[in-house]
Amino acid sequence: MESRGKHIFNRFRKELTQESFTEFFDYYYSRMIQFAALIARSEILAEEVVLDVFLKLWEQKRTIASISNIETYLFVSVRNTAINTLKKDQKFVVDMLDDAYIQLADYKASAENLLIESEMLEALSVAVNNLPSKCKIIFKLIREDGFNRNEVARILNISVKTVDNQVVIAVRKIAEQLNIDLANPQNSKGLTAFLLAL
Repeated sequence: MESRGKHIFNRFRKELTQESFTEFFDYYYSRMIQFAALIARSEILAEEVVLDVFLKLWEQKRTIASISNIETYLFVSVRNTAINTLKKDQKFVVDMLDDAYIQLADYKASAENLLIESEMLEALSVAVNNLPSKCKIIFKLIREDGFNRNEVARILNISVKTVDNQVVIAVRKIAEQLNIDLANPQNSKGLTAFLLAL
């Protein structure tokens, strides 16, 4: 069963109408703004970048049949446009993954984790928000945006090995803050599966 986003994109790709494009735009706009703001570190610049990406997509709507994974396409396009915009302004001299402010969703009790006390979820939210920037952005793309390791590597223009290393660092740092012994393989596997919803 295809996701709602893919369904909306496929409708736009089939109809190529302003109405279907507006639905597609509304569905992805806020996620793309959040991602662009991580790179641009400016809400105004993030909006310009995202609007530029969507405008180009609209202008090239007759060629969108070649896009197989719209979410990866959008994230890569936003990343590239943001970096190019910053380079033009000659302000982009730092690694976009270092010292970025990444807003993560709070962990809340859900059907799958009702057995975990609310205090544990609060401690988990604190631990996740204390992650280094690189870990946090990779963690967000995997956990909250649902991308796999290869897609994250492509979106951030880094190797899959770097993604894996950052996931290991994230799990280790979260385990340290929650006093979870990772020497026990069951704890390590369980925490990784829970954190990344694998």
